[in-house]
Amino acid sequence: MLKKFLELIDGKKIFLGTHWDADGIASGAIIYHLIKDKAKSIKTLSKGEVFIIEQKDVPKNTDIVICTDIHCSSDIKQPVIYIDHHPVGDDEFLINKDEKQSYLMKLHNDKAKSCTLVIWENLIKETDNPYYVFLTLMGYFGDGGNHMGLPPELELKALEMFPELMEQKKSYYNGGTYVEIQKYVSALNTGKRMHWSGQVPFELLKSIDSYEPFIYYKHPLAIELQRYKYDLREYYSMALDKVDVDFLEYAIIVCDKNIQGVLCQKHMNEKPVLIMNLRNGKIIGSMRVPEEVDFDAGSFLERFNGKIPTFIGGGHEKAGGLTFEKKHLDRFLDMLSKK
Repeated sequence: MLKKFLELIDGKKIFLGTHWDADGIASGAIIYHLIKDKAKSIKTLSKGEVFIIEQKDVPKNTDIVICTDIHCSSDIKQPVIYIDHHPVGDDEFLINKDEKQSYLMKLHNDKAKSCTLVIWENLIKETDNPYYVFLTLMGYFGDGGNHMGLPPELELKALEMFPELMEQKKSYYNGGTYVEIQKYVSALNTGKRMHWSGQVPFELLKSIDSYEPFIYYKHPLAIELQRYKYDLREYYSMALDKVDVDFLEYAIIVCDKNIQGVLCQKHMNEKPVLIMNLRNGKIIGSMRVPEEVDFDAGSFLERFNGKIPTFIGGGHEKAGGLTFEKKHLDRFLDMLSKK
């Protein structure tokens, strides 16, 4: 599969679009390093406020569009290589289903915990590159993967390549354990929280070819991400006025930082929680679901697609996101209360 993939992009002008979270950034970085010596040129974008790569995102003279960990719109005119683990139709782009268009290549598994695992299984399973293994784990843990559920071959390679990062530690928060490498996931998410874009961490992972400059703060952008972590702390203590609608709780905030996901984790109790942020005339929301609760956040949010103008929602079983124009908020809240 890797050989076919590299043949498709050989000598081509590539646009690589990815999601702005740790999984998207790590997935995009793996693909970038795989193709950087093959492609004629590569331009990149990490986005998520609107969870889709659109034609307006694609630079002129692009030969091939690659989307990792993010949906792609049917208005894209160039051939598309789609690599993802989010639910999507078998042979068509997600949004405009009246204009079906096949993918140039599609690597997709909606049962995979992360997009990096899709890349691992299809393109780099035989790798002896520690950086690729590191990035695969960053995406896996970034999307909520548990160290007890690691694919055995991946775990074995990680233990051989960087045993110090696979050391289990006791958590002071929940009494459980975590793996040392999990500590570095939060740094990748600070970019989207500070700037509503994953460009800073994405540029970091693109500009290095080993994990050491990142985890030991030997690169200016790694130092910048560490500063973001300290700058964001005060926002995480924000008080919430939650509304209970029987099957979930929700709250609305007004903040210039993208902290909805963090607040969900902090304020989640026994029910799913949805935090919506009002920013620039739009509602941007995150939903999280407790592990013990049988509720699919992604499927639930997808129900509103097409029922509320401008609404784009979806995600995974335990985590989802949405965006729509503020003027439709009352309608959404009314539908929300009726499940």
